[in-house]
Amino acid sequence: MPVSGSRPASPPAPRTRYVRQEAWDRASLARRFSAWLLDMAILLAVVLVIATALGLAQPRQGSWTDIDGTTTSATGTYLPTLWVESLLTVLSALYAIPLWRLARGTIGQRLLGLRVFGPEAPSALSWRRSAIRWLVLFGWTIPGLASTVPALTWIATLVFIAWFAELIVSVRRGGHGIGIQDRLAGSQVRRRQWYKVVAPRASADAAPPSTENSGPQPAPQPVASAAPQPAQPPETAAGAPTAASRGRRRSTRGRPAKD
Repeated sequence: MPVSGSRPASPPAPRTRYVRQEAWDRASLARRFSAWLLDMAILLAVVLVIATALGLAQPRQGSWTDIDGTTTSATGTYLPTLWVESLLTVLSALYAIPLWRLARGTIGQRLLGLRVFGPEAPSALSWRRSAIRWLVLFGWTIPGLASTVPALTWIATLVFIAWFAELIVSVRRGGHGIGIQDRLAGSQVRRRQWYKVVAPRASADAAPPSTENSGPQPAPQPVASAAPQPAQPPETAAGAPTAASRGRRRSTRGRPAKD
């Protein structure tokens, strides 16, 4: 017997299901700078390989004198500044422009989860916008060609420092991380983010689940019809039941009459 005052057990609450949803948020300055360093390391490594393959590397011997008067000499490999700056300018254009246009990001940017979009994400940059962005972001390599002239070395160095500082400050102060290279090219750099959102529940009016591959279905059973009921006897005009419906009557013969 149920215990008096006990409450019926409530049904268990339905479990909440979550799904992953992709979103593109603002990229931080630190992540963008790290991607740029990765790209520069890749470019310098390619420049070194090409310069070595072309025989542009030149041996250079240097010597210095220690405090005790001992002279030490060493031999190293020297790459002419003109070739380094020229190769860096050409390779950076061949590296960044096609990747921004076709892959929406360089190797360094994709490794850190960054993408470069056009004015409206997720559209890619056009060739013209990609070229403008390269000119602003890697244009400092062009004045670097002047560093081959000894008299212009300091000028080229100051141009590089001022150019690079302007890029960092513009990204830092620009709204939503948009630097001068993004404003002129109409680009935006975004970072991929994943969020957990509540999965929509299936509607009760949804189509029934498919029975495919669920095995043979049992044949429908016929519904038994109800047995016919006997007809009821008709009533008399006065509403009294007929003889068939009155049943047996008791006989009163031999009983004394009551006063």
